[in-house]
Amino acid sequence: MNPFVINGIIPDRYFCDREDETRKIETCIMNHTNMLMTSPRRMGKTQLIHHVYNQKSIVEAYYTFYVDIYSTTSLHEFILLLSKEIYIGLVPKGKKFLDSFISVLRSLSGCFGYDALTGLPSFDVKLGDIRMPELTLSEIFSYLENADRPCVFTIDEFQQIGKYPEKNVEALLRTHIQKMNNCRFIFAGSDRHTLENMFNSPAKPFYNSVEQMYLDRIDKDVYTGFVRDMFREYGRSISEPALSYVYDLFEGHTYYVHNTLHNAFAYTSPDVEISKEIIDVTVKDILQEREHSFLTQLSLLNYAQKETLIAIARDVNAYEITSVAFVKKHSLQSPSSVQNAVRHLLKFQMITYHTDGNTKVYSLSDRFLRMWIVEKY
Repeated sequence: MNPFVINGIIPDRYFCDREDETRKIETCIMNHTNMLMTSPRRMGKTQLIHHVYNQKSIVEAYYTFYVDIYSTTSLHEFILLLSKEIYIGLVPKGKKFLDSFISVLRSLSGCFGYDALTGLPSFDVKLGDIRMPELTLSEIFSYLENADRPCVFTIDEFQQIGKYPEKNVEALLRTHIQKMNNCRFIFAGSDRHTLENMFNSPAKPFYNSVEQMYLDRIDKDVYTGFVRDMFREYGRSISEPALSYVYDLFEGHTYYVHNTLHNAFAYTSPDVEISKEIIDVTVKDILQEREHSFLTQLSLLNYAQKETLIAIARDVNAYEITSVAFVKKHSLQSPSSVQNAVRHLLKFQMITYHTDGNTKVYSLSDRFLRMWIVEKY
């Protein structure tokens, strides 16, 4: 077993820290408080949510559901994913629980079949079957509100609902959610500025309705201590300079550090100590493996978008990107072309930003892509 798990749900014994965050989420759930969790992409928010779901206090008292709506483009798709997640969650509980769910979804009652071998209802709902989305949504929330246990429902990449063509989706969801006593919601996502606007703006339906948490990097001493312990447990070793180097290389960004360590652990002989040089070779191999994917991503951009992306990658953390100084430094077309390119790159989630005082600081969302671009361009 490779202790640096990068696929699926991380078992608790291989889960690093997040003790304070775990306690905070548990406390919110138990005190009937909805939560907004934001973080940079691949900082570990999804794994943290599943880690919380695995805690004894949650397992024994709640039904838990998780859905990622990043790929959805309409209220119909949103409803399909919600109903399918509840169905999948109830399958292990047997026919009685599935029948109770189906009986509530009267607007879709003709869309469920029965498996000939197990006798269990089968989820045959198609997108076109959702003809009355607001009614079906109301039925889903009714089921959650009347379930025989309290429920916790995480909706990841929640900012996506703002892009749906249907009007007033935020208001529709807020109307249902504010009336619920039996279900707590965790709204999560990586588009921090959009999500915080949704929940912090007085003009928005979800204003002041949640406890908020920003998931930042794990403390360096805590993370390197975890890595050191994992290597020792498996009779392996990693040098102290390599430990510090791999953390700093990705500024503590969990996914990229973990992925690099996963590969270094997997492809280095057990009797060889992982060194800084081995980390460099490992990263180089990862970039080479992903080159085709990176080329495909760049092929979807026009010239102005591509040159702006490359300029931001070179600066690592890019300040005042629409200034004349930035444009001249990177031989870009004009401040207006950069501004237009940035709007599209943010939409594609290829770049992100944080604020330093009143200044927006831009960087690439994918650290491996940034390294590859710097190497190639």
